[in-house]
Amino acid sequence: MHLYFRHEKVRPQQKELMKDIYSAISGNRNLMAQAPTGLGKTDAVLSAAISCAAENDLTVFFLTPKISQHRIAMDVVSGIAESHSLDIRGVDITGRSHCCISPDLQNLDSDSFLTACGKRIRDRQCEYYANAKGYTRFQEARARDRFKKMLKKYKCGMHHHDLIKIGRKAKCCPYEWLMKLAEVSDVIVADYHHLIVPHIREIFLMKTKKRIEDSVIIIDEAHNLAPRIRSSLSRSISTFTFSRVSREMQLLGLDAGPVEEEFQKWAKEALGRAEEKPVPVAGFHEFINRFGITMEETVERLTEAGLSYVEQTSKKSACLGMARFMSEWDNESHECVRILKNKDNRLYLSKKLLDPSPVTRILNHCASSILMSGTLIPLEMHRDILGLDPQRTNLKSYPSPFDPGSVVNIIAEDVTTKYTRRNPENYLAIAGKLDAVIGSTPGGTAVFFPSYGVMESILPLMKHKKLLVQRPGMKPPGIRSLLRDFRNGKGTLCGVQGGSLSEGVDYSAGEIRTVVIVGIALEEMDIETRALIDYYDQKFGRGWDYGYIYPGTIKALQAAGRARRKESDRVSVVYMDERFKWRKYNWIFNRDERIIVTDVPERAVSEFWGD
Repeated sequence: MHLYFRHEKVRPQQKELMKDIYSAISGNRNLMAQAPTGLGKTDAVLSAAISCAAENDLTVFFLTPKISQHRIAMDVVSGIAESHSLDIRGVDITGRSHCCISPDLQNLDSDSFLTACGKRIRDRQCEYYANAKGYTRFQEARARDRFKKMLKKYKCGMHHHDLIKIGRKAKCCPYEWLMKLAEVSDVIVADYHHLIVPHIREIFLMKTKKRIEDSVIIIDEAHNLAPRIRSSLSRSISTFTFSRVSREMQLLGLDAGPVEEEFQKWAKEALGRAEEKPVPVAGFHEFINRFGITMEETVERLTEAGLSYVEQTSKKSACLGMARFMSEWDNESHECVRILKNKDNRLYLSKKLLDPSPVTRILNHCASSILMSGTLIPLEMHRDILGLDPQRTNLKSYPSPFDPGSVVNIIAEDVTTKYTRRNPENYLAIAGKLDAVIGSTPGGTAVFFPSYGVMESILPLMKHKKLLVQRPGMKPPGIRSLLRDFRNGKGTLCGVQGGSLSEGVDYSAGEIRTVVIVGIALEEMDIETRALIDYYDQKFGRGWDYGYIYPGTIKALQAAGRARRKESDRVSVVYMDERFKWRKYNWIFNRDERIIVTDVPERAVSEFWGD
């Protein structure tokens, strides 16, 4: 076994992981690796995969939900190529909409962009597509010359942002360049949906001339795969959607009729006094039939109106979003639940996917798949939910590279965010303990709540006012500003478990000394959650664990790991909920580390940092 590694030394845990990955790929098996943060997983998996793939003429796909991880992965590929003078190439793939350099299409949402972009290409009206790929033989020849010229600058790989800059200067579609690069690349860095979502995968593989059977698929942050696929294949519309559809059609001089009023009337009749109810497939058809038109005719008219609206305004279209929702309403290929809901004085109609395995089972058909995460536990649950073949899938947990003495886990007694105890008195007690913990920490503190609602109930009760708070729907520039202020010591960082601050950001400069996990981020016990519990109970006999307990608890584990990125890091983690003493929640703790149960968590924090 010869491994290409970009660094001079391999850590002991890395060596074991690389050996297992190489063995899995060479044996055409899957490996699910629970590998803690700080192990150097990206270097290990790409080194082993590239080494084995090169011997067997395989393409390596590195799929990750984090854009920040794209650059890291590309740096590893470039580092390996340079360190060993290897003739390999990597490409960083992002969606067509993120690559678009056409000024009048850049601000559209996904549905509007894909429809408008497709029509523009079909009508031969995109100069950037013509320059990058070509509509005629003459244009195709010119496009090949431009691509070869770009390839000289590209070398063994670059980040997609850098390629977009070159494409903008050359007036060539960066996305078409990326597809050409993928065709001649050994390593492809992309998002989950490029290979996992069926209709996207088919187009992607056709364009890149790759085959699943000849591919090694690496799933980074694999604990996110099932919820991401469930979310991406779920759909929802609301009274606000109908209102926007009416306004768009009025602007086009079309008569939408009283669609919003009729939807509200239909929904309220169906709900009665309930806040939410399951809806049969035929239920929505009955609503559409009120207008004397079929679902198919409605989809066709909405699509035409949406395209006209995008062409006239260069803005995203609710008509196109509604058309997509309706076109997928009847699809029974995946297990799902359809829900009508009244929330915050707005009516929602949703189709929620329950089982991602019909989609994710594609991982059984590649040459080998490697799924890794610092919180891929329990391994059996993730294997079952994703539908991986038990006979072909190896499960393994790797030890933490951190000194057990560099962390203390503190469980705060007498407080909880349990639904039955969410009251002003309990919130005031949590606020007081947060103030005390922040005051006992010699450095930065990050606090992660189970929901925005709980966070907004507790923060006003705190005496500590230097709070840097993530708000619902905060855009990337706002997040970056928040992190910049936190790293400059301007306050305590406040976010939610499962959010971008608690999963998508690496705090690698020691800016967090204490992490506080307020409560357990269990899902609201609504129709969707009950349906998921019932479905997994019928399928695996583990409904409460797979559909409720484990997903919520894993969010706490993810948030707790934010401050431990290097072997030199020290951190105190306060679990501010007495339920973490219970057996069904405390399975997340490493028994080699210190665990303290106390009603005075600030004293334990102070003693840890005093030591």
